[in-house]
Amino acid sequence: MRMIDLKLLAQLSMLSGLILVLCSCNGQNGSQEERGSIQEANTQVAQGESLMNFDTLVHDFGTIIEGERVVCYFDYKNEGVGDLLITGVDATCGCTTPSWSREPLKPGEQETLEIVFDASGRSGEQRKLITVRSNASNQVVQLTIRAKVNNSV
Repeated sequence: MRMIDLKLLAQLSMLSGLILVLCSCNGQNGSQEERGSIQEANTQVAQGESLMNFDTLVHDFGTIIEGERVVCYFDYKNEGVGDLLITGVDATCGCTTPSWSREPLKPGEQETLEIVFDASGRSGEQRKLITVRSNASNQVVQLTIRAKVNNSV
């Protein structure tokens, strides 16, 4: 029991330190609304909620050929103190297919979200949004994939 308490204390201390650094910029690196959201997330995590953190929010496939199917992966981690459950993942286009674990993610665990982009019938600059919904304090996270699609040779 004592080890769990120390681990929780360490996680909350790191999160509090991060928030302190982010909030100490006097509005130079974020709006008042953004700083309020960070403080709200910190309060919710302290109350036992999960916190979903992605390594990156954007993936650029670069230049691909029309008709090609490409795959990318977004790694995420539960940095809260409660179980994280992704309740849905939606893409702005049928050409983009997400796959994710339906199992709860324990605090500290990491998982991967797979995105398949089918460039059939596409050309030019492509930008697709993927909306991830969960029970985390940050309930909605937007991911973006980009590609430049050239006509097949």
